[in-house]
Amino acid sequence: MVSETQLRRIIDLAIEELGADATQATVQAVVADVLKEYEKGLPSLALSATRTSAPRQNYTSGRIIVTAFGKNAPGIVSGITSVLAAHGCDLQDVSQKILQDVFTLIMLVDISKSSADFLTLKAELATVSEKLGVQLIAQHEDIFRAMHRI
Repeated sequence: MVSETQLRRIIDLAIEELGADATQATVQAVVADVLKEYEKGLPSLALSATRTSAPRQNYTSGRIIVTAFGKNAPGIVSGITSVLAAHGCDLQDVSQKILQDVFTLIMLVDISKSSADFLTLKAELATVSEKLGVQLIAQHEDIFRAMHRI
């Protein structure tokens, strides 16, 4: 039986391998192949480029989902949004909650007019999240939707 953590890892690897051309169908196909291998006792989570001919590309438009959580501290929202604002991203929706001392945040961000591509934004957000001491996940909306249909 594959745990949820393992499944998410497989999905992440499939998305990484497929790149910007990942569709729900291609992600499902790659994940199904890996799960078949796993069931046969071959728990290889390495995905081969021979599984798909989709070129690796970078997302430069559309929307991304940014989630963050961790111990509450001043400056978390400011740190995250300053990266997005510096690149001209449009914050379209925000949900934030503090449960006792646990901070949670979900943002829907339009990167269509951003001066940076998705991977650059993701890297900068990762750097900020380390400085702030929170866990942060940035995913392209298309991949987020595909992952939650599998």
